[in-house]
Amino acid sequence: METAKALDEFREHGYAVIPNAITPEHQAALICSLDSLTSDDPEKIHNVADIIGLRDEFLELVDLPTVLPLVRELLGNNIWVNHSHYNVNPPDSKVKTSKTMRGYGWHRDGGVINNDLPKPAPLLSIKVGFYLSDLSKPGRGQTYVLTGSHKTDERPPANEELPQSAIPVCVTPGSALLFDRRMIHSIRSANTSDITRKVVFLQYAYRWMCPVDAMTVEHLRDRCDPVRRQLLGLSQNFNVIDGAQGRSARYHPRVQDLPLAGGRSGTVQPLINSIRRRLSRLLGLR
Repeated sequence: METAKALDEFREHGYAVIPNAITPEHQAALICSLDSLTSDDPEKIHNVADIIGLRDEFLELVDLPTVLPLVRELLGNNIWVNHSHYNVNPPDSKVKTSKTMRGYGWHRDGGVINNDLPKPAPLLSIKVGFYLSDLSKPGRGQTYVLTGSHKTDERPPANEELPQSAIPVCVTPGSALLFDRRMIHSIRSANTSDITRKVVFLQYAYRWMCPVDAMTVEHLRDRCDPVRRQLLGLSQNFNVIDGAQGRSARYHPRVQDLPLAGGRSGTVQPLINSIRRRLSRLLGLR
């Protein structure tokens, strides 16, 4: 999908699908990681947060050249990833406790943000789902969305309700779904297929927003370049602003505090790094 078209769709409808955002090799590595992390109970619905530091495959999602430039166009450069999680949803017929699948769990992301801010609330964060399963047909546990609801003050539907205007997001493996946190969407839907729904989520937000989970990533510091350190919140420092010392660089960033806006623009260099990592896998260097 062309960048301009994706941006227009996101702004108009509240979401955009980027096909082939992840390479087949990266998809395979992510699936292997999820299978390993959930092998202790494959008949359970898994929704686990704070995952970037668990596996390299998750880390490599933060600066994908197919996704990050779009996020930057929408939010700018003073951003980081303040939340991550994965969902593994087996078919309903295999889930031990079916009551966990009742209803849709309609909501807007952001928790109390939706209560604390006056309406209409601004765009503060973007959630990106990286889909690893074939969800091209309905009935496979898709997320449902109410398109355009990011522009309205409408209340989320009742848990058991499925409005006629609700749309299941049907995507092919390797697709990325960018959606506006203000858009009303479901947590779940019935998975009546024989396919296990596997998806990894990252949330991009302004650097002055608090983390949503523990962000256990300090051990990655020495392995990350400046842009990744920014995106993981590892580049925090303090500046002197108009003679006043100790002002947070999250609120008063200098050029050097935002490497994402510098020489490594988020387009060319991430692609080079991605190619290097793929070559390393092929050559067995990892």
